[in-house]
Amino acid sequence: MQALSLLLGVAAAAVTPNEILDASSMMKLGNTTENGKVYTIEHGDHLKLKVLHVWGSPEEMGKAHGRLLAHDINSFFNSLPAFFKSYATQIPLGDLPKWLQTLIENAAGDVLPGAVNEALKYVLWRERKFMEESQSKTLDEMKGMAEGACEVLGCDATSFTEHIETVNMLPELIRMSCTMFGAWGSATTTGNLTQLRALDFGSGPFANYSVMTVYHPTGGEPFATIGFPGFAGAVTAFSGRVALSEKVWMLYDGHNKGHYDGLPVTGVIRDMVQFANTKEEAVAFAKNHTRTWAVFLGVGDAASQEFTAMAYREADLNAYSPGNISQITGFKPLEDVVMIDKHPQPTHDNLTMPETMAKYHGKITGELTAQYIPATLDTGDLHVAIYDFGLRKVWASFGWVDSEGNYGPDGLVGKACNQPFLEFSMDALFNEKL
Repeated sequence: MQALSLLLGVAAAAVTPNEILDASSMMKLGNTTENGKVYTIEHGDHLKLKVLHVWGSPEEMGKAHGRLLAHDINSFFNSLPAFFKSYATQIPLGDLPKWLQTLIENAAGDVLPGAVNEALKYVLWRERKFMEESQSKTLDEMKGMAEGACEVLGCDATSFTEHIETVNMLPELIRMSCTMFGAWGSATTTGNLTQLRALDFGSGPFANYSVMTVYHPTGGEPFATIGFPGFAGAVTAFSGRVALSEKVWMLYDGHNKGHYDGLPVTGVIRDMVQFANTKEEAVAFAKNHTRTWAVFLGVGDAASQEFTAMAYREADLNAYSPGNISQITGFKPLEDVVMIDKHPQPTHDNLTMPETMAKYHGKITGELTAQYIPATLDTGDLHVAIYDFGLRKVWASFGWVDSEGNYGPDGLVGKACNQPFLEFSMDALFNEKL
């Protein structure tokens, strides 16, 4: 640590480095069931993560998820109505049919959660047929989750399946601002890829329900997602071959152009991480999809040790490299770096991220990134993931919120970018035995 601080000089002094913790030494086996097991990691007063391993078919993996996290799913879902009350005014109503706009605009108080739920049901109705056709069969997984959870909770599995499916539409209705970068070659100490995915969401209950799910699917390669209990789609995901970053493509008029007739973006990420072997395969996969909402998808891979950013929207899909990403961001190009900050693009802040990345250029590692870069950029309140395929390691941090859903008493201290990072071995995660 001292040598690293001396190497970085003034840059390191600007931010107190985040602690790096060895996840493998902290895991405690919680419970096991057919096709699944769950570990817990706790550190200090706020770092409480569950690492869930599931094996088998989509429905078998879902059933194990439901059995092992039944109470977490129930508690998380029960926290959502209060969140819907506070968030309803931020839903992009112009993207919904007029009757739904009117329903939400006229709702108030305890009626608001029901109105938001109707919007989620509408999104599910529009996108269901595309979900039924997806390779990962997340609807089968959700059905399994409900069956497993209801074995524990004593609920009706058919009704709970509908509830889980509806809640899984949240990322399609809610727009998140996030940061990503891929750095390799001359930008890193080893020449191998270091990749960042920082998820900025804002207040709400989500941070306190973080789950890392490691999938060991029948007939496929293992992969992992960072998400929430009862979720089958992916907002943050990696395998031993590819890793995904994501950011909403928001315009400065506040609009995110698109439609609801396609596979949810969370389903696209899930399919890519589960079935793509290279970033080129991931790009081809995205090009052949019926795309819904405009997002930036970043994908790095172990084969090339490089990173591509996809501008993914209804009309088309274009891939960006260090040579042309400035067309999107307005940033000055930086050798062997593709980066997009958390703001609408082209960004209004042409200094913070470019200057930070230039300052660390040539010194970037996964550990350095975890210690300094998200905190310097103030990005990643909900969670942050950093991938290094050369070392086959992942660093992840998780935010925490108080009883009001805020990131600590000053709204800052609980952000993931300011928390200790857990260091995971990809091979240890993917080689876990049932």
